[in-house]
Amino acid sequence: MAKKATRNASIELLRILMMLQIIFLHVSDYGDFSDIATQMKGRVELTYWVIWLMCRCPVYLFIIIMGYYLSETRTDFNYNRLLKCYLPMYFYSVMIPVIYGLFRPGEVTKEQYIKAFMPFLSRTWYFMTLYLLVLILSPFLNKMMRNLSRNEFLSLILICFFIFSIWQPLSMLEPFEGIIGTKKILSTQGGKSLYDFVYMYILGAYMRRYHIFKSHEAEDKENIWNKPLIYLVGFLLLGLVNVIIVYKYPDEGIESVIGYNDNPLVVLQCTCLFRFFEKLDISRWEKACKVITYISAGNLGIYMIHEHPLIRSLIWDEIFTIDNVAFYSQKWYLVKIILIILSIYAACWIIDWLRRLPFIIYNRYHSAG
Repeated sequence: MAKKATRNASIELLRILMMLQIIFLHVSDYGDFSDIATQMKGRVELTYWVIWLMCRCPVYLFIIIMGYYLSETRTDFNYNRLLKCYLPMYFYSVMIPVIYGLFRPGEVTKEQYIKAFMPFLSRTWYFMTLYLLVLILSPFLNKMMRNLSRNEFLSLILICFFIFSIWQPLSMLEPFEGIIGTKKILSTQGGKSLYDFVYMYILGAYMRRYHIFKSHEAEDKENIWNKPLIYLVGFLLLGLVNVIIVYKYPDEGIESVIGYNDNPLVVLQCTCLFRFFEKLDISRWEKACKVITYISAGNLGIYMIHEHPLIRSLIWDEIFTIDNVAFYSQKWYLVKIILIILSIYAACWIIDWLRRLPFIIYNRYHSAG
């Protein structure tokens, strides 16, 4: 029987970093950093592209991590795991409109109240709906993958890579558009589809079993592929290649495709970044590891709180009104963006911690007993 996957504090640190990156991507979208930077040109635009193209991995990495941990489980169907994911989703979907409506009567519509009671079907959070779908499919995917040899597993990864990261992006670019196409075959919404999430789950499972280049049973610390730094360098170089492509082909419509999650360079970036943190050994700092693991437990709550439509408009339209050229013209605008990201993360983490507090106390009481 496979050993139960233990939590790697380095990967938990990666989860935290990815959530911070997600908030940055929302700064780009809802704080108009994306549009304003391209208008301002020069240093601001270059800074934007470099940072933004280094932050294309978070959504996929969360699913890669999911596949990495869950692919080794042998249970046919884990209802407790589903409830552990769905109940917080249901809690925030219902409570946010209720509390918002109490403080701002008349601002929450009847439709929003109705949708609040079915967050999975109403797509309150696209990521959470897809996350749950992959969770539901995971036992069946695991059974399938357990029967694959290494070569068969690798062939499956390469087929998925061709379909989603080569064929799909090329079909949206000139001169390939009109020659090859994916209409009525697949639509990945820029890498935000169930296809892609299953693709990343399979990739995470492959890295759990084979660690990309070798079997994990033959661990050799002197092997160059076991050194974390090579993966970090690979991640950074791939990001810079994306930046060069954007500047090299400014009028080819490449900018949107480069930003897709399933862009082949982004998928390779995801692989490199995951591998870097997987091989990064921070276990000797036991207290830091405990803090990291404790903090990372609030990540999904942070996502659901700040990305709820009502809270999203509150954050970006009323609290942080940064959608103007004046903000991005300031000397220290990047420092302010970092502070905004950290404040959103901290505030949402505290709210989620308060939600989890009764369970934390209950678990501590029973473990002590």
